[in-house]
Amino acid sequence: MGAEAAGQVLAPPKAMNGVPELAPASDSAARMLRFLRQYAREFLNTRLMDERRALPPALVSDFAEAGLFGMVVPKQYQGQELSSVDMTRVFIQLGAIDANLAILCAVHNTLGTLPIALFANDEVKRNVVPRAARGQILTTSAISEAGIGTHVRGLTTHATKHADGSYTINGSKKWISLGGDARYVNVFAKVQDERGKALGITALLVDNRTPGFNIGPEMLTLGLRAVPQYDLTFTDLRVPPSALLGVEGEGFSVCKAAFMAGRVVLAATSMGAAMRSLEVAQRFATRREVATGRLSENGRIRQIFADAGAAIQAIETLVFRIGTWRDAGQVVPDAWYFCAKILGCELAWRTVDTALQMLAARGFLDTNIVGQHFRDYRLFRIFEGSTEAITVYLGAIMARNPEAFAAMVYERTSAPQVLDLVDQVTQIMAKRAGDTAGRHVHAAVVGELVCWTLMAAVTSGIANNSAMHAYTASWVERQLRDRLRSAHQDLYIGDLPTTEEFADHIAGYRGMIGDIDQKRWPGEEWRVDPLLRR
Repeated sequence: MGAEAAGQVLAPPKAMNGVPELAPASDSAARMLRFLRQYAREFLNTRLMDERRALPPALVSDFAEAGLFGMVVPKQYQGQELSSVDMTRVFIQLGAIDANLAILCAVHNTLGTLPIALFANDEVKRNVVPRAARGQILTTSAISEAGIGTHVRGLTTHATKHADGSYTINGSKKWISLGGDARYVNVFAKVQDERGKALGITALLVDNRTPGFNIGPEMLTLGLRAVPQYDLTFTDLRVPPSALLGVEGEGFSVCKAAFMAGRVVLAATSMGAAMRSLEVAQRFATRREVATGRLSENGRIRQIFADAGAAIQAIETLVFRIGTWRDAGQVVPDAWYFCAKILGCELAWRTVDTALQMLAARGFLDTNIVGQHFRDYRLFRIFEGSTEAITVYLGAIMARNPEAFAAMVYERTSAPQVLDLVDQVTQIMAKRAGDTAGRHVHAAVVGELVCWTLMAAVTSGIANNSAMHAYTASWVERQLRDRLRSAHQDLYIGDLPTTEEFADHIAGYRGMIGDIDQKRWPGEEWRVDPLLRR
C-alpha cells in the first residue's frame, strides 16, 4: 500500500486529564492505519457488501497480510502484540470505514483468539494461535442462546466430562458472529460428570470440523449484513481434554477476559462511525443554504453539532484513558469497561442519528455511509450486553459498594465540581426499593449515574486543552447534573401498570389495527430435489 504522510497517522491526541500525551502509534499500528485508509479509498465498496451480504473474496487475505487478525497475539506466536492504545486507534479507524470490517476484526481478535491465547494449553496455543494471527483461520466465541443473552448462568448447552478427560457437548447457540466461518469456536457450556454432578460453566475450544458441529441458518439482520450471524448446534460433539480453556468450572473468567476487552473495542469502533458521520454532516452544513443563511451558521445547528462533537470527544477521552491504564499494567475496575460500552455505544449511535437528521432528505437516501452506519451500529447498543441489562447490573453492583464507587472517582480526578456530586450519587445509591420492580428501576438509575460520574471524572481535566475540550468537559458535567435532578422522579414507580394491566392495554390495539401478521412467506426453495438426492 502506498505511504501516507507519517504525521497524519502518527500524531497523538493532546494531553488528556493531566496525563502525558499519548505516544505515537507503533510502526505496526501505523502500517495498519495507512493500509486501512488506502484500502477504503481504492478497494472497498461498502454498499455492495451490504447488498450482497458478503465480504469481497480477497478481503480476508488482504487483512491477514496487513496483520489485522493478530492484533492481540504476542509476537512469539507471530502476532502484532499491539498496545491497548494502538488497538483503540485501529478500531476507531475500522469503525469509521465500515462496521462489518470492525466486527470481523473485533470478534476474531477479542472474542475468538484472545481467550485461546490466554487460556489454552501450550500445545494448543502453538497449533492454533499462530494460524489465527496470520489469518489462516478465523475464531469466535459462542455464548448466546435463544433463551439467554447476558444471563450466562442460564445456559442450556451442556457437556458431559468422561473418565478420560474428554467432553461430549450437546446444545445450541444463536446469533453467533462468524459462526459459519470460524474454524475454532470457544463454546461455553454447563459441565457435569458422567454421574450428573455439576462441575460448573466451562469454556471449551471446538474445531468446526468435529463430527456433531452443525451450522444453522444465517440470520437476516437489519445491519452488519456482510458479517452474518448463525445458529450453531452441537450433537454428541466430542472434544479431547486439551479443548479445556482455563480451569474447569471457571468459564466466567474466560468470558470476562474476552468481553471486557471487547467492550472497549465496541466503544472505540462506534466512536469512529460517529466521527465519520459527523464529518459528513458538517461537510453538508457548510455547503447548504437555508432561510437563515448557511446551515452551519444557524445557532441551533451549531449547538446540535457542538453537543455531538462533545459526545465523541468524551468517548475518545474515556477509551484512551482506559487503554493508557491497561498499557501501564494498572488494574482497571469492571465499572470502567461497562461505562465504555454503555456510554460509548449509546452516545455514538445518537451522534450517527443526529448526523442523519442534519442531512435532512439526503440522510434518508441509501447512497451515503451515514444511513448504513445508522443501521449497522444499532446492534452495538445490544451486542455484548444490551444497554438496559448491563446498566441494571452495574447499578446493582455499585449500589452494594458505594465506597468502591467513590474510590474509583477520587483516584481519577481532583476536580471539585465532580467530587461535589459524588455524595449526591451515593445518597441515591443508599435508597432502597421494596419490591422487585422498584429494585430494577433503582439499579438502572444508579447504573446511569455511575457511568456519567466516571465520564465526568476523566473529562474534568481536559478543559484547558482547547475551546472544544472546555465545551466537552462542561457538557459532560451538565449531563451528570441533569440526571441527578431527574433521578428522584425516575425512581418513582407508584403508578406503574402491572404486567397484566399493560398486556390488556396492548391487546386492545387489535381493535385499532386488526390481525395483520403476514402468512404468505414462500421464501426460497433451497433443498435438493428428491430425485437428485442420494
